[in-house]
Amino acid sequence: MSNVSINQASKLFKVSRNTIYARIKKGDMTKSIDGNVSVQDMMRLFGNKADKKATEQAVTELLNTVNNTEQLIEQPKSNNEQLLQQKIEQLEGQVEQLEKQLEYVKANEAWLKQQLDQKLIEHKNHEKKGLLGRLFG
Repeated sequence: MSNVSINQASKLFKVSRNTIYARIKKGDMTKSIDGNVSVQDMMRLFGNKADKKATEQAVTELLNTVNNTEQLIEQPKSNNEQLLQQKIEQLEGQVEQLEKQLEYVKANEAWLKQQLDQKLIEHKNHEKKGLLGRLFG
């Protein structure tokens, strides 16, 4: 089902917006959540007032314009998706590099702790001697 805005419908079918709102309020036609009305309802209610061929042609042109606009909108979306995918891959590469650096730092930390423990053990082996122990020992 094709929908057009109330402004577009009033121009296409040559009726005022107030008339369209009155018909909506009366229950002759419905308005969607986004404020659009059905072209079919407009044709049913107001098709006789305007030239049917001109109206159908205008509606067809409008729908073609809408379809072309949607296609133009989807093209940048696909380009954006490709750019985002490339950015994701780049960030995943950076994460892998940072994980490798973290592993290296952890290994280096363990090695430094081991070296520090050895120095502390060596330092503890040198017991403090008193004055007589140093002179005679």
